[in-house]
Amino acid sequence: MPAANAVDWTASNIQLLYGNDFEFGDDERTTVTVEHAHGWRHGTNFFFVDLADRNDIGVEIYAEVYSYLSMNKVTGLDWSAGPVKDISLMAGLNISNKPEQDNFKAYLLGFSLDLSNPLFDYLQLDIAAYKDDSVSNKYGMQITPVWSLPFQIASLKFKFRGFTDFRTGNTNATGTFHILAQPQLLLDVGDLFGWKSDKVFVGTEYSYWHNKFGVRGVDESVVQAMAIGFF
Repeated sequence: MPAANAVDWTASNIQLLYGNDFEFGDDERTTVTVEHAHGWRHGTNFFFVDLADRNDIGVEIYAEVYSYLSMNKVTGLDWSAGPVKDISLMAGLNISNKPEQDNFKAYLLGFSLDLSNPLFDYLQLDIAAYKDDSVSNKYGMQITPVWSLPFQIASLKFKFRGFTDFRTGNTNATGTFHILAQPQLLLDVGDLFGWKSDKVFVGTEYSYWHNKFGVRGVDESVVQAMAIGFF
C-alpha cells in the first residue's frame, strides 16, 4: 500500500445483544453487531453492521458506513477552536433490508466536530443533511453526538459509550421528528479476571426510539444484555 494511503490505526469489535419488547417484527431478538474504524493520512473511516435472525424475513441486515476528511490533516492547518479540536467533512450511507422500511437506503453529507478531551476515548458531533432514497423531493437534517467515556469505581473499570440520532421530520414520508438513543454501560471483565484490559466487556445497552421509523406515536424502549470484544 502506498505510504500516502497507509492506515495509521484500526479499532474493531464484535457485539452480542439480546432483548425483547421491540416494535415491528419479532418482539424478542438476538443481534450480532460488527464495528470497525480506522484512521489514515487524511481522516477516518467507520462502519457497523447489525445482523438479527427474524422469524418473518430471516436475517435482518442493517449497516451504516461513514468517511471523514479531517481539515487539520488535509490542509495542514490548525482548525481547533475552544472545545473543537478538528473539523471533518463527512459522507455516509445507511442501508437495510427491513420490510418495515421497504429496503431502506439513505445518504448523509455534512461535517463532524471532534470534541475529544482527556476524559473521553472519543467525543464527536456529526451534523449532516439527510436524504431517504424512498422519499421524493425531501431533505432533512440529522444531528448525532457519539461518545465513549471510560471510568473506574474502586477496582472496577467501565465504559459508558453510545450515540443519539436527532432527525428532523422531513427525513421521512410522514414528516415526523425522530430520536434514536443507544447508550451502553459496560464492565471490563478482562481486567476484572486478570485477562487483558480494555478488550472484553459485558453490560447493557438501552435503546430508546421515539417515533420509530418515523411512525408517529410508536416509541420503543428496550433494555438489552450485551457482551463485546475489541480486537
